[in-house]
Amino acid sequence: MKKITIIGGGATGTLLAINLIKSAGDGEPLEINLIEKSERFGRGVAYSTVTDFHLLNVPANKMGAFADDLDHFHRWLTARNYDFFPNDFVPRRLYGEYLRELFAETFKSKPPHVAVNLLDDEAIDVLLDDVRAQVILRSGEVVYADKIVLAFGNFPPPHPKSENQSFIESDKYFQNPWSAAIYEKINKDDDVFVIGTGLTAVDAVLSLRHRRHAGKIFLFSTRGLLPAVHELGFVYPSFYDDLKPLTRITDLLKTVRRHIAAANRQNSNWRGVMDSLRPHTAAIWQNLPEAEKRSFMQHLSRYWNVARHRMPPKCAEIVAEMQTAGQLQILKGRLKNIAVGDDRRFDVRFSRDGVENTLAADAVINCIGSESNFRRIESTLVKNLFAKNLINTDRLKMGLDAAPDGRTIDKSGAISDRIFTIGTALKGVLWESTAMPEIRAQANKLAFSLLDGG
Repeated sequence: MKKITIIGGGATGTLLAINLIKSAGDGEPLEINLIEKSERFGRGVAYSTVTDFHLLNVPANKMGAFADDLDHFHRWLTARNYDFFPNDFVPRRLYGEYLRELFAETFKSKPPHVAVNLLDDEAIDVLLDDVRAQVILRSGEVVYADKIVLAFGNFPPPHPKSENQSFIESDKYFQNPWSAAIYEKINKDDDVFVIGTGLTAVDAVLSLRHRRHAGKIFLFSTRGLLPAVHELGFVYPSFYDDLKPLTRITDLLKTVRRHIAAANRQNSNWRGVMDSLRPHTAAIWQNLPEAEKRSFMQHLSRYWNVARHRMPPKCAEIVAEMQTAGQLQILKGRLKNIAVGDDRRFDVRFSRDGVENTLAADAVINCIGSESNFRRIESTLVKNLFAKNLINTDRLKMGLDAAPDGRTIDKSGAISDRIFTIGTALKGVLWESTAMPEIRAQANKLAFSLLDGG
C-alpha cells in the first residue's frame, strides 16, 4: 500500500487530496492522511472568513477547482440557488464551503482501494529512514508515509521593523490580521494604524466598516499603493514569444510597456496584458538570473502586486467612499518607530521625503503579508525540519528551496523523493504560487507525480 501524508488541510492540502483520490484509478491500494486542525479543514486562512463582505478577487466563473473546468464553482453556486452571475465576485466563505463539499463528495465516491484519514492534530516532526518516513503528531501519534507533502498555507506576518520592539507586547497590537477576534478588541472610536496597503489591509478596512467603526483608519506602506481595481472584459493575445529570450528586468519591462501601449490602441488595457502573462509567469521567473530577481523584488515587486492582485469594484467603492469622507487615509513613507505611550496609545513615527512625521493610534493591525522566510517561522515542525537539514530556504528567502515540481531540496542540495511542497512555499521558485489558478494546476500535477513515483 502506498501511503501519502499531507501536512496542512487548508484549501491547498484539500485540493491535493481531491486530486489524489480522483487520480487513483484502479492501481495499488492507497492511503491518504490529511493532517489539519478541524476548524480550518478545507478553508485555511483565505476562506475561513464567515462574512459576506470579504470577496474573492477572481470572478466566480474562473474559480473552479479544476484547471479543465473553470466554471465548476459557478455551477455549484447555481445548483444551490445562489443568485450570482458568472462574472460576480463572490463571498470567500462560499468558496470554503465549496471546497469542503467537493472533498466530501469525492470522499464519498472514492474507489474501494483508497483510504482517507482526516487527522485533527498538528505535525511536529518528521523522521526518515531508508524504508519509510514517520510524521510525529502533537498528540504523540505516529503516521507512517512513503511521501510527505508540506501544504503550509499562510503564516502570520513578520513584526514590522521598528527602533523599539516593545509595542508587540501590547494587547492592541495585532500580528495576525486574519483573526476575527481582533475586531472585538478594537473600540468603535479607536484610531487604527494598519501596516500595509494590499488586499489584506483592504479586508481589515472592510471588517472595521462592517462593525460601523467611527474612528480614523490609517493605511501605511512604503509606496502607499492600493491594489488596482478589476475591470472585466479586457483581453490581449499572448506575447510570451517576445519575452521568452529576455533575461533582464529592464528588457522585460520595456516589452510589457510596449504591449500595454498596443493594448490601449486596440480597445483593451493593461489588465488584459497582465492577464495574458499569467500562464507564463513561472517560466519567465525561472529564466531570470538571481541578480535580476533581486532587482525585481527591490524595485518592481510592489507595482507588480498592485497590478496583479486586484480588488473587486465593490470593495474599491467602499474604500473610495471612506477616503472621501476623511475617515480613511493612505500614508506612505519609511516606518521608523512604534512606541507605546503612558496613555497606552501608540506613537508612530515615519519619514517621507526626508521629513519626519508622527501620528497617534489606539490600535495597530499588521497587514504586511505572510512571513515567507521559513527560518523565522515559529513552527515546531519547520524548526525540526531545519534542525535535521531536511529543508532549506530558497536563495531569495521567499519560501522553501525546491524543484519546480515541488520536490524539496535539503541543505546539502539533494533533491528529495519523499518530501514535497506545494503552494505558498514555492513562491521563490515560481513567483506566482499563492492563488487558486496556480494551486489547482500544482495540485493536479503533483497528484500524478506522487502516484506515479512508485
